[in-house]
Amino acid sequence: MKNKLFPAPLLLMAGLGGYLFLLLLTVYHQQAPLFDEPLFIPNVYLFEKYGLSREFLVNIDNQAPGPLYQFVHIIFKPLTHMQTPGIRLVNVALLGLTILVLAAAIMRMQAKDFRTALLPALNIMAIPMIWQVSGMALTEIPPVFFAALSVLLIYIALQRSVITGSLLALLGGLCLGLSILGRSPFLVIVPASAVLLLYHFQDRRRWLLLFLYNAVALAMCVPVFLIWQGLMPPRQAITGAGGIDIWHGILAFAYGALLVIIIAPSWFIFNRKTGWYLLITYFILLAANVTLLHYSYSPLSEALDKILPAKAMQLYPFIISPLLATVAIYFIVCSLLRAWQRREDVFFLFILFSGMLLLASSFKVTHLFSSRYVAQAAPFIVLALAPYDKITYGKVLRFGMGMVIGLLSLETYFHFR
Repeated sequence: MKNKLFPAPLLLMAGLGGYLFLLLLTVYHQQAPLFDEPLFIPNVYLFEKYGLSREFLVNIDNQAPGPLYQFVHIIFKPLTHMQTPGIRLVNVALLGLTILVLAAAIMRMQAKDFRTALLPALNIMAIPMIWQVSGMALTEIPPVFFAALSVLLIYIALQRSVITGSLLALLGGLCLGLSILGRSPFLVIVPASAVLLLYHFQDRRRWLLLFLYNAVALAMCVPVFLIWQGLMPPRQAITGAGGIDIWHGILAFAYGALLVIIIAPSWFIFNRKTGWYLLITYFILLAANVTLLHYSYSPLSEALDKILPAKAMQLYPFIISPLLATVAIYFIVCSLLRAWQRREDVFFLFILFSGMLLLASSFKVTHLFSSRYVAQAAPFIVLALAPYDKITYGKVLRFGMGMVIGLLSLETYFHFR
């Protein structure tokens, strides 16, 4: 029995150690703002000059996300002076708070003590793209934190009396509104919350709490969207133009499947028939891609180019694309089956649908695909997978690999210096 439990302290040490290492690494990174960081900083000074006004909102430049980034950094400016590594440490601190919020949510939803709940909450450290968005002064972590906090608050609100629940719902709506102002895809949480009325359609108290939750969130962001005449600042509206990009959505779900493999592969439903279905699906998509679609995607191409023949590398992007599409479809189907299996647990459905809709929002991002978009769904994936998380030595290995990939992806921006 002791041997079976031994991986748990290993995972706990790995998660806490990974967070501490990221913190120290961020302190060590003294480089001037790089990558997208220099784009967001001028808008902090713009906010400082004009405040939350129309002048500020319409003149946000080189930034598709909303003004939450500016709200957060103007608060910490006396400490950070808008210099590195201070501005990067803001995100590391918010990541730490996000872990605590996830632990508190798991503790309440699964009736665990805090230490036991902390273990699945630390799974967020094994999500590779979290390292990039946390170790740099980018825009994803603030809305991720407020979205996770809003979920915790509405969960507690639904367990409380009308008065206490209403106050918590208002506070949860405030957090959701800030999250949406950070990155507009979090708007999908509003329609996803409708599932909380399932089996409770006659419950007036629940209707009231959800109305307050969503009304406050929408009251905060809709006026901004009206000023922008869209979901992003007018100077960046071109990034949302062009309709739908199916391939970007497929990539988002494929990356989501990768996170499931790292955290809780038991989420996937697999048997011999499933293997045949996956194989058939792959060859159908391969034939379609070679003849009609011509989607190409080539991860690790620089490394593989050194060991594979030139002809193989010409085919590689067209071979890997249908594989990723097959994985994405498999992930979606398994998620729908898990939703059906737990259809009476409405809060689980709320979390799952929120995460899936956030991944699906990549269908509307037409100018490029980035794994950073997948990071937005991280807290919902962690919460949804918590009941399926098995503490094994294999999990320790996968956890470590996820952190190593995250570290390497972060260090590529700093050139390992």
